[in-house]
Amino acid sequence: MTAMSSPIQLLKQTFEDLSKANKKIARFVINNPQRASELNIEEMAAVTKTSTASISRLVKNLGYNNFREFSLALAYTQLRPSNLPIFKEINPDDTLPQIADKIFASAQRAIQDTRENIEDSEFARAVLRIINCHTLGFFGLGGSSVAALDGYHKFLRTPIPCFYYPDFDVQLMQAVKLTKDDCAIVISHSGRNMQTLKLADTLHEAGATVIGITSYPESPLAEKSDITFISSSDESNYRSEGMYSLIAQTTIVDTLFMMTSVRMGPDTEQSIQNVHRIIGETRK
Repeated sequence: MTAMSSPIQLLKQTFEDLSKANKKIARFVINNPQRASELNIEEMAAVTKTSTASISRLVKNLGYNNFREFSLALAYTQLRPSNLPIFKEINPDDTLPQIADKIFASAQRAIQDTRENIEDSEFARAVLRIINCHTLGFFGLGGSSVAALDGYHKFLRTPIPCFYYPDFDVQLMQAVKLTKDDCAIVISHSGRNMQTLKLADTLHEAGATVIGITSYPESPLAEKSDITFISSSDESNYRSEGMYSLIAQTTIVDTLFMMTSVRMGPDTEQSIQNVHRIIGETRK
């Protein structure tokens, strides 16, 4: 843990290792940070149907001396978007350089937070599944379709057969055709889109490995995924969430592509050269 980590970040980072009672507390705080910051320990215990002892142990395990200190840190986090430059809303009187600085700073923070929350072992597991799969499918709807298309475009350069279709019905038909030898990368910012969850369920029934990319570790997509990557940032509850989440998602996919390419060695290099050659012929 670092001094720069907010209560929300800490809870997200440790969520999978928490007890059942502590997950109830963490889920409530992550989903309702403003309300949680206004409750005392007895009120939070009542709302989460846990005990004050459980809450006290959780905040101490996160590095806080007591619940009061945790509550103050949580309240401060809610003020950061209007008080700290990196999370400041763009104002009408901002200069163009100021707007650029805010956007770039927030994007950089989103990528940094995402990297800090991903275990190296998860990258290793995902790359191993991708390298050994027969077919790699990309699934994403709405804003997440941009990251899915970008991933498909990148992995087309590898020897791995892959596909992506923007239409939900076609994605569903492709999902049902995959097998235990195949792998699917499913992307959703909220992890709660009903059509995306239908795709995840269909992929599981087909036996394919599901690599989920979402911003919320407690989301249904995270629970349905065999391997989960969390694209996180402190500003995930504010109006720019889609943009920064997309940047983090595409960075995760790009990392998987580069890791896969390096591990596959000469096969990928030859495939990339062939792609560049054929594309180059259209630009003469």
